[in-house]
Amino acid sequence: MDEVFLTTRHQRCWNHRSLNVLDKLPKRLHAEVRKQLRGLAEAPSRQECERRRDALCARLRAQGQEPSAACLERDWEDFVVFYDFPQEHWLHVRTSNPIESIFSGVRLRTNASKRLRVRENALYLVFKLVTRLSLNWRGINAPNQLRLLLAGHDFQDGQLVLEEARVSDLAQAVGA
Repeated sequence: MDEVFLTTRHQRCWNHRSLNVLDKLPKRLHAEVRKQLRGLAEAPSRQECERRRDALCARLRAQGQEPSAACLERDWEDFVVFYDFPQEHWLHVRTSNPIESIFSGVRLRTNASKRLRVRENALYLVFKLVTRLSLNWRGINAPNQLRLLLAGHDFQDGQLVLEEARVSDLAQAVGA
């Protein structure tokens, strides 16, 4: 991905990280830590998220759960990228599950039909499957914010960072 999309920022999936952290804990701690992990992912700001992370990691280490604390801290910057996007988009950006749901349907059908020996036939099947499965996709929240992102506007903790030179771009995006 980095070779093709040089400027793309990576947001890792909070759901998968939560599962990885829980895998390293004894079952008796799962319910409480799961709740705290959800609180981390739903924190209103990057600073609050990091404060909650530090508190959870300190608590885990105090209980002798160093591997789970280290797992939570690993690649941290890739988990808080969503704070640099509009708050309305956070729901869509924090997890990769919707994308994986589509491709699990594709994988299910392509694995079952190993007889596709012609590359074009396989591509056609995948295209039609994704097209059909995408009919159930939910629209993105606040699609007007996409114009601001594409124009290069910055967001911090989900809020637009205003600069004088870009106020006209904002007026156009809001007016559209």
